Amino acid sequence: MTEANLPSMEALFRPEGEWQRLPPIAVIVHRIEAAILNTIATVVIVGAAWFFFRGTPWVAVAAAVAMVAWTTWRVVRAGRWVRAFAYLEGANDLLISQGLWLASLTAIPYGRMISVEVHTGPLARLWKLAEVELVTASPRSNARIPSLPAADAARLRDQLIALGEEQALPL
Repeated sequence: MTEANLPSMEALFRPEGEWQRLPPIAVIVHRIEAAILNTIATVVIVGAAWFFFRGTPWVAVAAAVAMVAWTTWRVVRAGRWVRAFAYLEGANDLLISQGLWLASLTAIPYGRMISVEVHTGPLARLWKLAEVELVTASPRSNARIPSLPAADAARLRDQLIALGEEQALPL
């Protein structure tokens, strides 16, 4: 195969089709979640550094600086992560493309689904967002679509269930 015939990196991880993106509000929700979780981790780590290294306060200060930098990076990165996430409802499978540094494309055949689960957390619930997860026999399927509006999550859940029943493989 010559280099001219090779697919582009974009085509490798985003085949042709009508890709769906997460809603813009998902950026805000993921940033708030990252800020809250990392703030809790910062308090715990700085508290532990202060407790275990009482004679050297610079250790706690260094831990605080490192954790603030980490939290800032996570909050900024959350927006890029949400914008990089996309899914495509194909005729025979669901494609999920995600990742910033390590791009991945996961294809889940509808006939391989065992169940479809819908989850939401306290922050996502405030903005009426839910996560749709496909359960397959493979623990590595990584088939979850986070931060969908509740109406879209319900539609996708019902559609995936119908397609899964229609294309189910015989046992």
